[in-house]
Amino acid sequence: MVEKLSLIPKGIGIINKWLVVLVKFAMAGNLAVMVCIVFYAVLSRNLINSSIAWAEESSRILFIWLVFSGAILGLYYEEHLGLNILTDRMKPRVQTIFEMISWTLVIVVNRAMIIGGHSIVNVVKTARTPALGLPSSIKYLPVLVAGYIMILIALEHLIKCTMKLYDQHKQTKQGGNA
Repeated sequence: MVEKLSLIPKGIGIINKWLVVLVKFAMAGNLAVMVCIVFYAVLSRNLINSSIAWAEESSRILFIWLVFSGAILGLYYEEHLGLNILTDRMKPRVQTIFEMISWTLVIVVNRAMIIGGHSIVNVVKTARTPALGLPSSIKYLPVLVAGYIMILIALEHLIKCTMKLYDQHKQTKQGGNA
């Protein structure tokens, strides 16, 4: 039974891996386009003495997407800041429990972020950006995209921690019977 359950985090892990590859490509393209737009805007402002209205707006939108993409990658690679002073001194089983609490909180916070993001997108769904004329929701969609992907990442880790805790319990039980 437990062996079959181990397929769940593996399946989610495969999905997460491909989502992260997609996010990396999107980030690379996003950054390249953003650099070109800002470079063009600076040249235009300094050489032609003319400001481009759409440049600031488009670079701002791209930057918002870049920030939330970075948050996804930070969570996937577990590179966010954390304090391990206390947990490093705990027993492995207690560390796993705290890790499970941490991943659960990540899911709860991202769920709240998604709820708030949906509310904002619904409020601005008919509005348009001033210079580009794009739907204003494009500025808030990264909140939703990142929230859903980060929940998937956290869910994978939470299930792995649960299975790790089960294995630790099983080893403790077997060690006590021997």
